[in-house]
Amino acid sequence: MAGLLKSRKFWLAVFGAVQAVVLHYLAVPDEIWQAIAALIGVVIAGIALEDAGEKAGGGVG
Repeated sequence: MAGLLKSRKFWLAVFGAVQAVVLHYLAVPDEIWQAIAALIGVVIAGIALEDAGEKAGGGVG
């Protein structure tokens, strides 16, 4: 559980879910909050690729 609370991917996913709900109910146009959610998904994927590279021993330097 402690690992989950320190996970950047977890907190970005929580932020993405909360922002999607809040912006939806604040009547922000769908295209805007969906674009923000997509960008958060891209950041999460980037972090996942970074983590996979570190585990594979492909770190630079």
